[in-house]
Formats: sequence, structure tokens, C-alpha cells
Amino acid sequence: MKTLRLVFLALFVSVLGSTAQPPNIIVILADDLGCRDLKLYDGWVETPRIERMAREGMTFTDFHANSSVCSPTRAAFLTGRYQQRVGIVDVIVGDREPDQGIPASTPTLGQVFKKKGYATALFGKWHCGYPDKFNPIHHGFDEFVGLLNGAGDYHRHGSWRNGLKRQEVKGYSTDIITEKSVDFIKRHKDQPFFLYVAHQTPHNPYQTSTDTPENRKEGWNQNRTNDENRPRYMEMVKDLDASIGKVIDTVRESGLADNTLVFFWSDNGDVTMSPVEGRLRGRKFSQYEGGHRVPAVAWWPGKIKAGSQSDALLVGFDLFPTFTELAGISDGNPDNLDGASAKDHFLSQKSFPDRDIFFGYEPKLGTAMRRKNWKMIIKGDDLQLFDLAKDLKETTNIATENPQITASMRQAIERFKKTVVPGS
Repeated sequence: MKTLRLVFLALFVSVLGSTAQPPNIIVILADDLGCRDLKLYDGWVETPRIERMAREGMTFTDFHANSSVCSPTRAAFLTGRYQQRVGIVDVIVGDREPDQGIPASTPTLGQVFKKKGYATALFGKWHCGYPDKFNPIHHGFDEFVGLLNGAGDYHRHGSWRNGLKRQEVKGYSTDIITEKSVDFIKRHKDQPFFLYVAHQTPHNPYQTSTDTPENRKEGWNQNRTNDENRPRYMEMVKDLDASIGKVIDTVRESGLADNTLVFFWSDNGDVTMSPVEGRLRGRKFSQYEGGHRVPAVAWWPGKIKAGSQSDALLVGFDLFPTFTELAGISDGNPDNLDGASAKDHFLSQKSFPDRDIFFGYEPKLGTAMRRKNWKMIIKGDDLQLFDLAKDLKETTNIATENPQITASMRQAIERFKKTVVPGS
């Protein structure tokens, strides 16, 4: 593998006519973090490192997870395609669903980077299949330390894996993921790498670093969204912010800042822990904007304009072609991606083309669709249409007043549901 990476580096140098190394890509994914959670989006928690990241990079105001729950979002990001194509439309509940996961035969972002000579790693939450056959090691990640399922105790890690091996890892989840990520960057500063930092926080149970098993009071509900857990939630978000700061500091200290893209986002909307109502309707498990419109920031000093803001409608599966094109390895992409590259939008704020985007979560939530500022949600006989340019909060259904738009979008949703199926 080291020989392959050296060959790729030599090819990259010959093309550029310089000694430049291919850019590193770091993806930091939060779990259940919504826009209303962050001061950056007029929310309630101050996160100085994320805010600095935004000042030095690009903040996205209309970025979306592909779903309002974890597993489908992660599957879409890793495959660059609608999650329905791999049959992951709902939360995978650990070993109770042994046949649910991304098949090893499905091309993933990790595989594309690895085949092009990148060192690859995932630290944190996988949630794309529990059995060994779905393990990240089979999806292009040289290293994996973390949890396979959707949630777990932040202090006890008896079910964590180091690669395929079950291994207890001592410490607090956020700290472990951070330390592993920092160490990986330091070990690979002289070769191109793709690092996926998949945080567990602020997903429940709402345990801070001091909520060790011996310190927990009897009768405390660790999963409840309430006043008792709100301060814990805030502390967990602040820990996440500190972790992001440590990763970026390590990139700087390693001399990699001008050659490393760091992208931060969340896998779905918040769980309404915030005392601030927020600008968006809905939350996790919702097809309203608050369920899937998420915070997102891109940082690459000297490449991405500092303090820039994007209102482009972008989605998690767009990151696959964006990252590979930025790295100069898009010739290794599968030819059937649903996502579209936003490379020129990232680097030069070039306008991003309009297209229809679908948020299917059948049968529980129905299907949602965005067409520019038009938003439609259909579940059974219930159809809602909103104009987000005038009604971001999605308060007034205007389907009756707009029959042509309603008919056109409804037909598009029906086509989507018929064509985007497992194996397609």
C-alpha cells in the first residue's frame, strides 16, 4: 500500500509540475446537532472554534443531510447516492438487523480514496451495518476505532471495535475520537489522507465527561430531553467544539493548513433541547426543514474564501464527488452518483446549478422534495406545499393556490419513488 501511495504521489507531482502533495480531506460529522443549537445560526450554544472556522472559511445556510435520521444520511454520504439505493431508509438497530448495511460490493468514498493511494481512517460512529461483513474495514478504511451501532454509553465501550476486533477503549467517547484523529494526522502528515471523524455527540445518552458510571445518580433518565439534561447537552456541544479546535490546531501545527480541507456538518436536525425556538420548523425524525437542514462549515485557508457564505442547496451525497474532484481523483468515482460536485462553488463561489432534491423516508414520514425554494411533503393523502422564500418556517400550506407547481412536484416525487429503489 505504501508503494501505491508513492506511485500516486509521483503521478500527482508530474501532472502539476511541482512537489505539491494531493490535498488532505477531513470530514467531521456531529450526531443530532441542529442549526438552532449553535450561535453561528442564531442558536443558544457558543462554539468559539466552529465560529472561528466559519470566519476563516465558508458557512452554508441551506445545507442538508439526506435524511432526518442517522443511518440513511451516513449511507448517502459514503456512497454519493440516495440511501434508498442501498436499502437503508431508517435507523439500523444494531445486531437486531443483521441484513441491514452497506454491502461490501457498493463503492464508497473510502474505497475511492484508498485506491488512489490515500491513507484512510474512520474514528467514531459507523451506523451503516453491525455484522463484520459491513465493517468500515471492508469499505476502504485502513483504520477504524469506534462503535458500530447508533448510540452507546460515553464511558463504557465494551462493544467498540478496533477494525474487526471487539476491544474496550478507555476514556470518554469525544476525547477518544479526538485523540485518535489527532494521532492519525500526525502520523500521516507526509502523505495524503482522508479522515472521517464521526462523533457520537450530542446524541443521547446525555453524559458529560464527569458523568462516569460511579457518579451517576439513581433514577436519572440519561435520554430524556428536559431541563435536567439541558446543561449536559450544552457541555457536550462545547466538548465537540473543543474537539474540532484540536483537529484544526493539529493541522496547522503539522504544516498542513494550506493543503487540507476540513468540512464540518451534522447527520440530521436537533432533538429540541434548545430553549431557543429557532427559524426552522421540525426536528430529528421530521420532513420539515428543521429535520434535515443542518449546520455546515468548510475550512481550507488560501483556497476557500474566508468569511464567505453559501446559500446553495447542497446535500450530504454531494460531498462524495466534491471531495474527490478537489483531490484530483474523480476519475475513480463510480459513474452512477446522484450527488453533484460543488468544487467550483467551494473554491470560487461559482453558482451551483438548480436540481430537484428528495428526502424520502417511507413509510414513516412520507417523502419531501425541494425545487429551488419550493418545498413539498407528501405522506399518504396529506400533501403540503411551502414557498420557503416567503415562509421558511413552513407554516402555510399553499398547494391549492399553486395547482401547476403542486402537480409537477407531485409527479416528480412519484417518479422518484419508483426509480430510486434498492439495487438501482
